[in-house]
Amino acid sequence: MKRFATFLLRLGGWKVNDFIPSEQKYVLIVAPHTSWLDALIGKLAFWTKKLPARFFIKKEFFVFPFGSLLKALGGMPIDREQARHVADYAVNLLATHRRLALIITPEGTRKRTGRWKKGFYHIAKRAGVPLYAGIVDYKTKTCTVLPEPLDTEQPLENLLGDLRKIYADAHGRREENFALPE
Repeated sequence: MKRFATFLLRLGGWKVNDFIPSEQKYVLIVAPHTSWLDALIGKLAFWTKKLPARFFIKKEFFVFPFGSLLKALGGMPIDREQARHVADYAVNLLATHRRLALIITPEGTRKRTGRWKKGFYHIAKRAGVPLYAGIVDYKTKTCTVLPEPLDTEQPLENLLGDLRKIYADAHGRREENFALPE
C-alpha cells in the first residue's frame, strides 16, 4: 500500500514531509478542510508512512457504496448532534488501541467557518496524548505535520492563537472556504 500511495501522490505532484512520531498514539488536527479530497490525500500521506490513522466523518456519508470504502479508509461515522458522545468515544478509542493517530478537522465542515470545534483539545487532554498540527496545502501540494506537539497545557485561547499563526499561510483546495479560528 505504501508504494501505491506514494505513486498516486507523486502522480498528482504532492510531497509529504518526513514526520514519523515517536509516540504510538496522538491526535492530529488537519486544516484547511475545504474539499472531500483532503481526506483522500491525507490518508494516502499516512499510508506512505505506514501509520495507522482513523478519522471522523458525518454519518450521512455512510451510504452504499461509500460507507464500506470510508470504513476501509479509517472513517468512523459520527452523529454531529451527539458531539459530547463523540469526545467520549474518541478518548476510549485512544485508550484501547496500542497505536493510533486520530485525525480531526477542527473546522468540522468544508464550508467557510471561523468557529473551529474545540473537541480536539479536550480529547487530547483527556486521553493524555500529544496533539499535533497537520497542513494539507494545495498551493505547494504538500502534506506536512509539524515536528513538535502543540502545548495543550496552555489555555485554549492561547492555543487557538498558535493555530492562527500555524495556518496563516495555508491554502485549501477552495481557498474561499478557509477561515482561521476566531
